[in-house]
Amino acid sequence: MLPAVQTLLSKGIYLGTSSWKYPGWQGWFYTRAYRSQKDFNENCLEEYAEHFPAVGVDHTYYAWPTQKMFEKYVSQTPGHFRFALKATERATVLKFPSMPRYGKDAGKANPEFLDAAIFKEKFLRPLDSVAHRLAPIMIEFSTFHPGSFQSGREFLERLRVFLEALKDEKDFQFSVELRNSAWLRSEYFDLLEPLGVSHVFNSWTKMPPLEEQLTVAANHKMPSLVSRVLLQPGTRYAEAVEAFAPYDKVLEPGPALRASVALLIARALELKIPAYIFVNNRAEGCSPRTIEAIVEVLQQRSLI
Repeated sequence: MLPAVQTLLSKGIYLGTSSWKYPGWQGWFYTRAYRSQKDFNENCLEEYAEHFPAVGVDHTYYAWPTQKMFEKYVSQTPGHFRFALKATERATVLKFPSMPRYGKDAGKANPEFLDAAIFKEKFLRPLDSVAHRLAPIMIEFSTFHPGSFQSGREFLERLRVFLEALKDEKDFQFSVELRNSAWLRSEYFDLLEPLGVSHVFNSWTKMPPLEEQLTVAANHKMPSLVSRVLLQPGTRYAEAVEAFAPYDKVLEPGPALRASVALLIARALELKIPAYIFVNNRAEGCSPRTIEAIVEVLQQRSLI
């Protein structure tokens, strides 16, 4: 682990990437000899944890987590390591997209949308034994198109009921990621604050820059600062996937994006709250290198 990353960890700042099983990282980030792709996929997490103290887990968005899987992950990582899981889309998608992977559910309304009872049973209960190793669970909502709700207030009321039903889950922390920029207002933070839920500061195609999100949140208390550095503003995800693979080098440096992330970390240090920052390969082309660049910005500003 870089000394600067270790220093940040000692201050409650957890840096990591979004997922970790990238063959393009082999030979420079991953230097151990793996017998096969299967061996790499099953065991590279142990080597990953030598570099960073946290990782974003995306696959729980597509399938319910299992106790066996996460107990294995925990066994492969040191006690300080944290996993930030994305909540399953079965809880956050209002209507399933008309895509082949949804099978018979494609194009249909989701009967489990924001159903707290099902979420507790199928998502949280399998994680009870590893709850102490989890960062705030990230409840991501993809962009809701016009007509999905009568208003943003209707969505916030549905969200409030869901989050209030999770208040008794004391072993877990939660955070919410929005992608409807118009809903990122004081009323949203007014809802999150008394429930002890964090906002996910997300760098996404049509979301305001991170510093603007921080300005909206400025007068609201946050239990922790969570951020997903996914894309540079204006970039489409599919375009970045095609342009940046195999994710072994920075192809589109984003000085403004790096400065914004440094600002988030500075705010967390100022407020003395934990921060969980997860960088995606699609932000610049190679998330470990992007994290290195963010650390350099922090050093230049004498924050570490």
